[in-house]
Amino acid sequence: MKDYIQTAVIFIIFMGVIPCLAFIGGKSQADDVSAEIAADMEVGIYFTDNQKLETYSLEDYLTGAVLAQMPADFEDEALKAQVVLARTYIVRRYQAEQQSPTENLHGGLISDDTSLYQDFFTEKQAQEFYGDDYKSAYKKVKAAVQSAPEILTYNGEPVIAAFHAVSSGNTESAETAWGQDIPYLQSVESRSDLKIDGVETEITLSSDAVKEKLSNYVLGANPAKWIELTANERGYVTSVKAGENDISVTEFTKLMGIPSPCFEYSYADGEFTFRSLGYGHLVGMSQYGANSLAADGKTYKDILMHYYTDCKLERI
Repeated sequence: MKDYIQTAVIFIIFMGVIPCLAFIGGKSQADDVSAEIAADMEVGIYFTDNQKLETYSLEDYLTGAVLAQMPADFEDEALKAQVVLARTYIVRRYQAEQQSPTENLHGGLISDDTSLYQDFFTEKQAQEFYGDDYKSAYKKVKAAVQSAPEILTYNGEPVIAAFHAVSSGNTESAETAWGQDIPYLQSVESRSDLKIDGVETEITLSSDAVKEKLSNYVLGANPAKWIELTANERGYVTSVKAGENDISVTEFTKLMGIPSPCFEYSYADGEFTFRSLGYGHLVGMSQYGANSLAADGKTYKDILMHYYTDCKLERI
């Protein structure tokens, strides 16, 4: 499990900017789309390396997406919650492409560029990732796909399907993380995350290393004054100054290799020590929190209603 947290952050940290780039804004028409989308819907994925568009059935797409996004040995109800988010995401992408096609997708709904779109495994990629466990992983995820046929909506529209690996004990609001108040993406408790082995991370960097990473900023002579943080009551960093200059929290965490915006630091003996809680942007569903809720007997519907405020499940 800990290995997955370490690798998942590479993908999930990108999700901090995806909603701002692609999902926020533009009223969708969920009722119309729900009527149009059927079980035999095809999902086009543009593969950038070979410049080829490949199509998948909705079921095959969802299976490949969940295999890529959540460990297959998670609880069944957690996997079903991830299925609903994956289906919601691709329905929302369908709407976006119907309204305004993206030229670089060449008729597809997403590409394999995970800096822009949620992750997906082809059969070959899933086999390589899961190895000898592939057959059992595939069977388990496919069963989850077939058992959770809904999308998640707010006021009749598919939601922004934000999720992250593990929170700091609380998820964060979209307004704090992205600067836009989204009613269903509010901070909620996810206390079981604090019991996850690896949720706390400590990174130590020399002052020379930090200075090199912040080479685009005027820092001054005293390393103890190079970095100034502002955080909310949950410890989520809302602003960073490098010297006298503002730097985005996302950029700072990326430069320093910090896996979560919930962090603090200390400086002593020529070294900076960064301590963080959680992995990812911390907005939406905590995957490890979902797994803990499932282990406690909660259904995927319970899980989604916990993490997404005032939302509904609608079958398509």
